[in-house]
Amino acid sequence: MKRPIETPRPTRRTAMLMALGVAAASTRAAAQGRSISIGYQEQPDWLMFVAREQRLFEKLGLSPTFVKFPGGTPMIEAARDGVIDVASVGAIALLLGISRGLDWTVIGVNPEGPYSQGLVARKDADIHRPADLRGKRVGVFKGSTAQFGLLMLMRQHGLQRHSLTTVFLTPEEQVAALKDSRIDAAMVWEPWMQRMIHGLGARLITTEGDLGVHTNVDGYTVRRSWLQSNRPTAVRFIQALLMAHDAIRKDPNVAIRGWAADMAIKKSWAETVYENVPPPLIHEWTNPRYSFALVKDSALYRSLAYLSEFMIEEKLISQPVETDDVLDPSVVTEALRGYRPAR
Repeated sequence: MKRPIETPRPTRRTAMLMALGVAAASTRAAAQGRSISIGYQEQPDWLMFVAREQRLFEKLGLSPTFVKFPGGTPMIEAARDGVIDVASVGAIALLLGISRGLDWTVIGVNPEGPYSQGLVARKDADIHRPADLRGKRVGVFKGSTAQFGLLMLMRQHGLQRHSLTTVFLTPEEQVAALKDSRIDAAMVWEPWMQRMIHGLGARLITTEGDLGVHTNVDGYTVRRSWLQSNRPTAVRFIQALLMAHDAIRKDPNVAIRGWAADMAIKKSWAETVYENVPPPLIHEWTNPRYSFALVKDSALYRSLAYLSEFMIEEKLISQPVETDDVLDPSVVTEALRGYRPAR
C-alpha cells in the first residue's frame, strides 16, 4: 500500500511571499480593471458622459473604452464582431439587430427623448407644418428611431411614400445637405437639431413628442452571451450610472457643461436639450408604472411589440421579432441592491 503523498506545509517566509504575490496580483487586476467596450453616439446620454468625465467606471474597477458611431445600426455589426460590449441603440436598431441574429437584451434605458427628436426644415424651404413635406426632400438616418418617427408623421398627415423623397444620410451629412440645399428638411435627434437651428438658421417644425410618438428611447444593450460571462462587469457599469445620476441630481451643470464641451456646442443649447430631455429615472427602471421600465407590461415593453409589427408592415424586417424577453431588469435590480449612495 502506497503511502499518501503529503503536501509540505509552507514556512512562515513562504506563506508571507505567497500572500504578497496574491496581493500584488490583486493590485494588478484592480489597476487593469474589468475591460468593457462601450458603443455610443452623439445624443444626450447624460449618465454615460458624466460617468466617463468623472471616471466613475474606473472607480468601480472597470477599464472602459469608448467607441463612437454615427447612429445605432452600425453598432449591430460591431456587437456581432465583439468590438463593443455595450451598445447604446434605439428601439429600431435594437429590433433590427435581433432580427439579424444578435442575442441582444436591454439592461438600461437612455435617453427618454420624444422631445429630443423632430423635424427641422430650412427657412427658405416653405415648410411650416408636416403636411408641407409633399414634394420635398427629407434627410433621415436609415434604421433609426428617427426613420420610424418620419414614417409615423407621414401616416398622421396623409403622406404616402411617393409624396416626398427620403434621402438616407448620417446626421452630420444632413447638416451639410441642409446647408447646401440638397435636402429641404431632416428628421433627426439632439444635438443635431440644435446645430441645424442655431448653426444654419433652420426652423423646428415639430417633435415626436408633439406628434404623440414616444418610441425615441435608447437602450443600454448587451449580448446575452457576454452578460452571462461578465455579469459583475455589467452590474458595475449600471452602478457607475447610478453614481452619475446622483452627481447630476446634486448639480445638473456637471452634465450640461460636460456634454456641451464634448458635443462642441454652446452651453445654452445644451441647457435647452436638458430641459426637453432630462436624465432617465434610473431608480424607476424596475417600476411597472414607469413608462420606460424594463419589465413586462410597461409602456416600453408594449411599444417594442408594436414596433416589431410596424417594421414588418414597412418591410424593414421580414419576420416578427420575439420581444417577450428583450428587457432584462435583473442587472439594475442587482446594481441597486448593492449600491450605497455617497454622502
